[in-house]
Amino acid sequence: MKNDIPEEMLKLKNEIICGMIDYMEGDDADDDFDAGYTREDVDKCDAILADYLISVSDPALYGDSEKIMALVKDVVASLNVLNKECEHGLIETDQREGICELIINSATLAGLISSTYDITEEWREW
Repeated sequence: MKNDIPEEMLKLKNEIICGMIDYMEGDDADDDFDAGYTREDVDKCDAILADYLISVSDPALYGDSEKIMALVKDVVASLNVLNKECEHGLIETDQREGICELIINSATLAGLISSTYDITEEWREW
C-alpha cells in the first residue's frame, strides 16, 4: 500500500535539508569555513526524516496515538544520535524549529491525539 505524504511535509523537509546544505557550504569568501558536519551527515538526516514521513503516513496507522508516538520517539532518538555524532552542530535553531514542525504536523495529520503541543520535547536533545 502506498503512503501519500502530504506535499507540505515534503516541502518542509526539503527546506530543512536545503538550509543545512546552504549553511555547510558557507560564505564563498571564507574557504576555511567548517560547519561541523558533512554532506553525508545531511543525507543521513534526510533519510531519517524521509523514513519517519513514510511511516507516519501509513494509512493503517491513522489514529493510533500509541504507535504514532513510538514513531516520534524513534525519529527524535535517531536525530539525537546523528546530531551528537556531528558534535551538536547539525541541528541548529532554524533546523530544530523546522524539524519539530515537521514531526508535530505530520503526527497530527496521522490522527495523533495529544494534550502536549511539542511532542518531541520529552526525548529531544537538540
